[in-house]
Amino acid sequence: MTRYGYARVSTDEQTHDPQLLALEREGVREIVLDTVSGGVPAASRPGLSGLLAKLQPGDSLVAARLDRLGRTMLDVMGLVGSLVERQVRVRLLDVGIETGTANGQLFLTILAGFAEFEREIIRERTRAGLEAARCSGSRLGRPARLTGRQRRHVVELHKAGKSLHEIAQIMAVSKTTIWRAVSCGGRRSGNGGSGTDDRVTRPVRLTPAQ
Repeated sequence: MTRYGYARVSTDEQTHDPQLLALEREGVREIVLDTVSGGVPAASRPGLSGLLAKLQPGDSLVAARLDRLGRTMLDVMGLVGSLVERQVRVRLLDVGIETGTANGQLFLTILAGFAEFEREIIRERTRAGLEAARCSGSRLGRPARLTGRQRRHVVELHKAGKSLHEIAQIMAVSKTTIWRAVSCGGRRSGNGGSGTDDRVTRPVRLTPAQ
């Protein structure tokens, strides 16, 4: 059973010294260092990926700080969870937690809760973004089933008291398509206008952040 330490800094200008000092005080002698951004996944970190490959059941991974293992709760939970499944202990010095203990189990439960909360926030933002894109006229997935004129007609029928089911039968499309048209107010263009033309809008091209 071997104890391995792990330390990470983001740039060459930063120093591993505070983390190394904490690990040495803990009695850890085999220490792996990485100089990479926290956003780089574990599998892409030269030091950590190599360490993960050689860890055996009964070994321990010790980190001076929880945030050295990942940028988000999802990242940390994924890494710690996989190590626990491999029967590798994880000790985090800044929070005084070690998996395999009662406190460690409680910590994992709390961490899992935060990770699920973070996952749900991401889902909600994704859903909201997709809905906003649909309403603004951005083309997502399959071609639109209704033209701009048809969408406005759907809204008029709905205002006249027709049910979604009745409108779907009239327009020969699904109730989901009708619901989307109604929820967007019949809009299909992102320029703030009424969307009076029926031209097919081009897909939005996303430029990666620099």
